[in-house]
Amino acid sequence: MAQAVDNGFVTVVIQYRLGAFGFLSSAELVEKGGVPNAALHDQRFALQWVKKYIDRFGGDPDQVTISGGSAGGGSVMLLAMANGGTEGTSLFRRGIASSPYLPTQPKFDDPLPTEYYYQLARRANCLNAHSIFTCLEQADTLVLQNASSATSYSARFNQWAFIPVTDNKLVLASPTDQLPTSKVNGEAFLAGSNSNEGYYFTPQNITTQSHFVSFLSLNYPFLTLENITSILSAYTPADLPAGTALYESNGFTPPFATELSAVGKGWQQAANNLYAETTFVCTAYWLMQAYSGQGKKGWQYQFSPPGVGFHGSDNGPLLQDPGAGGQGGVMDGEFRRGFQGVWGRFVIIGDPTGQDGGEGTIGEAVKEGVWRAAGEGERWDLLNLNVTVAEGGERENKWAVVDGDSWEGGRGGRCRLWAEIGVR
Repeated sequence: MAQAVDNGFVTVVIQYRLGAFGFLSSAELVEKGGVPNAALHDQRFALQWVKKYIDRFGGDPDQVTISGGSAGGGSVMLLAMANGGTEGTSLFRRGIASSPYLPTQPKFDDPLPTEYYYQLARRANCLNAHSIFTCLEQADTLVLQNASSATSYSARFNQWAFIPVTDNKLVLASPTDQLPTSKVNGEAFLAGSNSNEGYYFTPQNITTQSHFVSFLSLNYPFLTLENITSILSAYTPADLPAGTALYESNGFTPPFATELSAVGKGWQQAANNLYAETTFVCTAYWLMQAYSGQGKKGWQYQFSPPGVGFHGSDNGPLLQDPGAGGQGGVMDGEFRRGFQGVWGRFVIIGDPTGQDGGEGTIGEAVKEGVWRAAGEGERWDLLNLNVTVAEGGERENKWAVVDGDSWEGGRGGRCRLWAEIGVR
């Protein structure tokens, strides 16, 4: 990616603890001196190292950008929220989150993290110890690894046992509480999501409203009947004609992604899209809300090439050599160069737009003043990175700036609904 911007930045890849080692939490853990969200502290330690030493590798400690995808994107979000957003640019100036992952975020001593704490203890033969915490400290690392893995697999479908928590020390609030207040670190943010984020995470056997509500209640057990009624009003799919073929929504006209895609239709697609929005897509919207105004800026995009808009599918075109053949599938070198340029320019100058965006719809869409920062125009700008494929197989890059609020039949309104439910 650096090659797209004349090798204008240095890349540092950091590691951090996962599973119980990174996110174990309970009241006892805190009482005994343990640290919830240890993984986030690992990431902050790495950023402190970068600030101290990156100049020895040709980097600028005052121009640090942090980026991540999926769980990494969720980490970037939480680092932006760290300490109530009071850190300014002390650790980083810019953030990029691709498909920022947001599970339900409990408090450190809530029943759910406490239940998984005891499950881990049971699997590590520590449940009946005089001090569970001391027993876990002294347990063999392989025993803990196996206990962590088994406990993770015991969580609800496509959710995880060990996740970030509101710890009241580093993470002071949930994203739906804090992001609307614009209390965030750094100066600028770039957030993106994919057109079919939810497919891998949703059971593919949802055919009725009853199935949909069961899926909803399993994933979000604290929803009230009033909540469920509001959600059904927003997600109930239109009646599609019998035999309707599967194809991608264009985002502008019905049928929308709430009811039809290349992998699902009806109630199945409603569930796919609901998981996508609650977990990956609305998070990007809320981040843009946080970085709009008050001297900060945020830009939002959607990765939409047909047939490849699944969770994680944007990694390839960001990392592939644009000049290499046979790697891009529906995406050509021009698409990859354009996408890498969006990220690269943001890293270098804090603005993903510019006159060097290339030719055709890609160059036009990323020109300065066309794709505006969130909240700068009369609409909510969203850059849609799409490709059209004709019946004869001819493909054409179709990048365009659209109204993110009305996108996919009113996605902005659905995200506001989830934010309201989250705060309640």
